[in-house]
Amino acid sequence: MKRTLMSFLLFLLFLALAAEASKDPIDYEIWVRLDPAKKMLQGRETISWTNTSRDAIPDFWFHLYWNAFKNEKSVLMSEARREDPSGTFNGDTRVPDGGWGWIDVEKIRLADGTDLTAAIQFMSPDEPRNRDDQTVMRVKLPKPLLPGETVKLELNFKARVPRTISRSGYYHNGYFIGQWFPKPGVYQQGKGWNCHQYHLNSEFFADFARFRVHITVPNEYVVGAAGKETARKNDSGRKTSTYTFEQERIHDFAWTADPDYIKIERDFIAANEVSPAEYREIAGTLRLPLEAVKLPDVKMILLINPEHRAQVERHFKALRMALKYYGLWYGPYPYAQVTLVDPPFRSRSGGMEYQTIFTAGTQVLPSPQANHPEMVIIHEFGHGYWYGLAASNEFEEAWLDEGINTYSTGKVLAKAYGSGALPLTLFGIPLTRYSGALTYTDKESDRAAAIQVATTDPVVTTTWKFYDSMSYALNVYMRASTCLNTLENLIGKEVMLRVMRAFQSRFRFRHPTSKDFIATANEVSGRDLNWFFDELFFSTKEWDYAIDSVSSHEIKTSRGIFDGQGKKSEITARAARELDEKNKKPVYRSLVRIRRLGEARPGPGVKLKIITAFEDGTKRTNYWDGHGRWTEFSFTGASKIKYAHIDPDNVFLIDRNLSNNSFIVKANMAGTMRWTGKLLFWIQNLLQFAASMS
Repeated sequence: MKRTLMSFLLFLLFLALAAEASKDPIDYEIWVRLDPAKKMLQGRETISWTNTSRDAIPDFWFHLYWNAFKNEKSVLMSEARREDPSGTFNGDTRVPDGGWGWIDVEKIRLADGTDLTAAIQFMSPDEPRNRDDQTVMRVKLPKPLLPGETVKLELNFKARVPRTISRSGYYHNGYFIGQWFPKPGVYQQGKGWNCHQYHLNSEFFADFARFRVHITVPNEYVVGAAGKETARKNDSGRKTSTYTFEQERIHDFAWTADPDYIKIERDFIAANEVSPAEYREIAGTLRLPLEAVKLPDVKMILLINPEHRAQVERHFKALRMALKYYGLWYGPYPYAQVTLVDPPFRSRSGGMEYQTIFTAGTQVLPSPQANHPEMVIIHEFGHGYWYGLAASNEFEEAWLDEGINTYSTGKVLAKAYGSGALPLTLFGIPLTRYSGALTYTDKESDRAAAIQVATTDPVVTTTWKFYDSMSYALNVYMRASTCLNTLENLIGKEVMLRVMRAFQSRFRFRHPTSKDFIATANEVSGRDLNWFFDELFFSTKEWDYAIDSVSSHEIKTSRGIFDGQGKKSEITARAARELDEKNKKPVYRSLVRIRRLGEARPGPGVKLKIITAFEDGTKRTNYWDGHGRWTEFSFTGASKIKYAHIDPDNVFLIDRNLSNNSFIVKANMAGTMRWTGKLLFWIQNLLQFAASMS
């Protein structure tokens, strides 16, 4: 009873924190018109921004993301060419002539009419400096904005829609429009504006806001956007339609338009998706009142291309599974609707997340055995929680979004679908129709990728300071996910679920950091886990323990001179042999030697488990703190060792080489078993590579 009461009080505290966070500092109203013939946007924007800090703020900083696509001297393009001159890896940065995009702020003024346009400056806050980049704009205010004061700004802007780059732009008549309007940075008390330039590997960071956006397009276009459609007006003279969308408590706004979209609406009805027993089970696990885990009904909107219409049911089922399990585990979805977009053909805008709207991606001939497009749908929806609600800084700590969401995606896929066939294709034809036996879970594929990059960069690295895009991707997605799965093994599934729920609840509509996640994990688990993050998130240490050797030798009678009964006597080789022949119960001395091959080590109170099995069926369990470079365990008994295994429960999934964690003592099989383990290890890596390239 006391535990339930405490849980309920904590739940009320989370609601109070959420209510406090609802005082969002920004209010937007934006009018935008799409001219498909010229690939242009013409926009007008009003911003009401309140200084919630204790600082007097002398200026205002904006992101102008589309200027990253203006020319090859921008930060994003420069990084792409420096890393990959051929454009093979970062293919969507190969811009065809006429395909460039940009954004110009034509006028900016205060609500009282004071013109600030002449005060516009382009800034280069990030190292190394790039003075040619125009993705960050600063405007000096006539006088500092004092704490609690509100500034109202009016902007006129125009933008050239790029041929799709970084999953935003157009292909033929299909548009996905993201990061398209002048967007303020985040003001951090005592630090100033957090407003990074647009980098090759970076995503975004912004404050929560209320949006009211009016989108004007030709009549034949079907439009989807963040938020709820609240109005639509047709202009018969201009043959255009203006859609109005509104949404509170989101920090970005994206939209899409395509004349070929088929729009289908359905409802997620919680009572049909979640049983009373499931509610009771999750409430018990999370130690929360039953009402705190109940899910709301949600309007589901699907915009799908005609050639994919046969996959409507697969799309809706995956979205229902995402709403159900993210909601049960991490907290109810707080918005009234969600829009799932099957992106325009060849638009390269698939797999992109925004709050209340996201893109998936599929094929004309998907395999029924592969969890695709299900994985993409669940993953991109999940970003609505990790980055969407717990709005971390993706520029500086991308793992808080990508890593946590990759971990969460794997959990939902395993629960809802189980293992899936490897999504291999050849010329668009799914090979899984013929090789469905090659199944895998996300946890397995994540680990295969994660172990490749431990020594390259720490997981917690500023996005543009990773060695390259591959290190960025494998670290913040797969390595972070594998580390979180390892943490789950270490503290237990139920405790880990409570950690994740507490983190999401406490930091909804806020800007959490890595320190916040670690503090939550420490508190909820009741353990000091700082060592875990120091070793595996903040360093380039590799985790690798190995059974180095195993041996068993019969204890023979010793030769030599021995004292006894007041005299010395010699046991000769012959005498020793005769004594041994009389011994009908030989005794063996066995030795297991273990090495630490990596630099990462367990923290205080954490022991590595070693199982030693003997031929007579007995087993011995030992523990080692893993701090030294090696250790050994000696046994004396009537049976030889059959095998030895360190970490037999596979707690530490992040171990570099699982094939050396065990050693089987059998002369005719030892080599075969070890080579088989290594072969499976490399097959796993090969399959992961193939999946990433398909």
